[in-house]
Amino acid sequence: MAPVIGVTATLRDDVEKVAERPLGKFVRADLDYVEGVAEAGGVPVVLPPVVGPESVDALLDGLNGLVLSGGSDLSPSYYGEEPVPEMGITIPERDEFEMALVEGALLRGLPIFGICRGLQVLNVALGGSLYQDLPTQFGGDVLKHRQETPKWQPTHEVEVDGSSLVGDILGSRTLKVNSYHHQAIKDLSDEFVVCARSGDGVIEAIEARNMSECWILAVQWHAEAMREAGPEQRNLFEAHVDAAERHASRRAAA
Repeated sequence: MAPVIGVTATLRDDVEKVAERPLGKFVRADLDYVEGVAEAGGVPVVLPPVVGPESVDALLDGLNGLVLSGGSDLSPSYYGEEPVPEMGITIPERDEFEMALVEGALLRGLPIFGICRGLQVLNVALGGSLYQDLPTQFGGDVLKHRQETPKWQPTHEVEVDGSSLVGDILGSRTLKVNSYHHQAIKDLSDEFVVCARSGDGVIEAIEARNMSECWILAVQWHAEAMREAGPEQRNLFEAHVDAAERHASRRAAA
């Protein structure tokens, strides 16, 4: 049976109007994430942040894996900082929900795949911190990490650690990726190792220090939007679905 994969969603205010009335607030999950899971052989289930952290256990009990999607900035209160002026929009409901999701998924040993914001949430949930705004806080010759071109178009290269699981999955030591973020990992959680960096030193991929105990992998770029650019990005989704399938098999045998 195909593993069931939860995909986190966000909240959006619809900008269109009907008879001068706003359409209201919507739960949104980009189709690329959902299709990425489905194409890899998983059964995607969208997880709306409106259900609240009290519903996390019920949601996770029906899942075999979790995808933490991209989106809004994470509140710096989760890593003990006050917001800087360059901070973007935060969504408190989503922050609270996803931090609870990560905690519950870790307790269950669910395989977790984080993308962009998802990488940042994982790092913070496990004790790390973030640059709230790379252009003003990182220092040095930082690349332009918030591109204006379409998401499927790569804008810079990352150097991949060939000894990491990420390196095995990607099958390449260098990879061209897209870039749609202004935040990034500052202090890396002790639970992770760095698997890839961009030329300016920004962390672009991480994995759990002991993947055999807990399969956690995350990338800073938007892999879901580059699935047609080559097999590397699809490999990430397939590796996660495979890990979720193994988890489901172990749970069924227990």
